[in-house]
Amino acid sequence: MSQTEATCTCGKCFEGWLSSRMRERLEYSTELRYELSKSLLRTQDGVPDDITSVLPIDYAHIDTSVHYLPAAVRTKIGPSAPSEDSPAGDTVYRGYVAVFKVIKDLIDGEDADRDGFPSVSTISDRLSKLRDASGDSSARLIAAYMDNGGLAEYALDCIVDRAREELSPLGRHYDAENQYIDAVLESEWENHAACANDLDFPLVRVKLGLSAETLGVVPDDEADSRDPPSDDE
Repeated sequence: MSQTEATCTCGKCFEGWLSSRMRERLEYSTELRYELSKSLLRTQDGVPDDITSVLPIDYAHIDTSVHYLPAAVRTKIGPSAPSEDSPAGDTVYRGYVAVFKVIKDLIDGEDADRDGFPSVSTISDRLSKLRDASGDSSARLIAAYMDNGGLAEYALDCIVDRAREELSPLGRHYDAENQYIDAVLESEWENHAACANDLDFPLVRVKLGLSAETLGVVPDDEADSRDPPSDDE
């Protein structure tokens, strides 16, 4: 069982808990989530209004990240085209995607902490500043997301949990493609010794300010996905 104290065995982890390999997984998970969501929006934006009004995109049934939002927020995400039931259309969803962009910018920006990873408090502070920024194109979307109950931790929870489920051997969705990616990354990691923190997701959650367990409920994840596969699987 993971501890909440630093368990570094390589001697090079950021503040004794975040290894280079774990950070790579989190950064790649952030990029995946943002790019996948952005591609959905690009698809929507490239389709004429007369078509989307008949065949709207239902993001809640397509984008896995939506399942990391509590029901009270998730139900406010309407389809791509505004309707009588969802007059705001996909504004809340676009605000949620904007949060992933904020996290990505915090990772890639000039002021980024090259060894650490954005925490709930860091992301929340940035969202508050952007929300109040006049003339910022994402301010309206972020405000819509937050005004409807959206929090920074929901996006971060998604990033960390999908890193575990899709990008680590602990997850049920760690398929051949992702194993290949790890094999490629191994050459980049050869200067970074393996560490006990490389797969310690519970420790990462605590250090980043998340709850001990994910709040996300993804339909295609097995109910026992937190348990290691048995010899019969």
